[in-house]
Amino acid sequence: MDMKMGKQQKDLLSDKDIAVYALYVLGGWQKRIHTEDIALKCYELAPSKFSWVKYPQFPDPTPTRFALEAAKKPKYGALIKGESERKRTSRNIGGWMLTADGTEWARANAKRIEEFLGKHRPTGDRSPADRKLKALTESTGFKKFRLHGEQADLSHAEFAESLLCTVNTKAQVLNDRLEQLYSIAKELKKDDVKSYVDFCRNRFASILGLEGGKSNADSSSSN
Repeated sequence: MDMKMGKQQKDLLSDKDIAVYALYVLGGWQKRIHTEDIALKCYELAPSKFSWVKYPQFPDPTPTRFALEAAKKPKYGALIKGESERKRTSRNIGGWMLTADGTEWARANAKRIEEFLGKHRPTGDRSPADRKLKALTESTGFKKFRLHGEQADLSHAEFAESLLCTVNTKAQVLNDRLEQLYSIAKELKKDDVKSYVDFCRNRFASILGLEGGKSNADSSSSN
């Protein structure tokens, strides 16, 4: 592929497409990723789109931030959740992660994007996801759910412990852990984990700040 053709192909991809794909490659289906890491990956994938104008040898994080903010909007499918670390507060954790819909979109579009970029990019290391699944499946809460299903009698402490949290953990963090688990489960086809997440969203709706409970599909389609 010559340089001119490569640039033409990259121009057929939107900044949003590349940013969402970069997040997927970095393992954003299983954990939050720092904005600057995504910006650097975008620059590696498409330097002409994500570099400074005067000094093109340097990555420019601004296009990446704009692309991430766009991908977060419902009108573009609410493919990601999160916020810039500059906006981090006691309620906002900072960083970016794919929603369940975003993970599905990335998988469905990966081949198209890789063809345009000219090479295959392997996705992030699975070991963090495996560790989270291991901790969950060994927890008392998950074992009760596996045994009793929707009739499982989980305490607040058992629910929190299954997410490696405590009863004092804030709702934002609990919701984020559930979102991570659901995305991991969807990527790795762990239906029992997806069912557990939906069960917890309904059972502990008041603790999570969810009116009447929400499934993960509901939460990933809203901003």
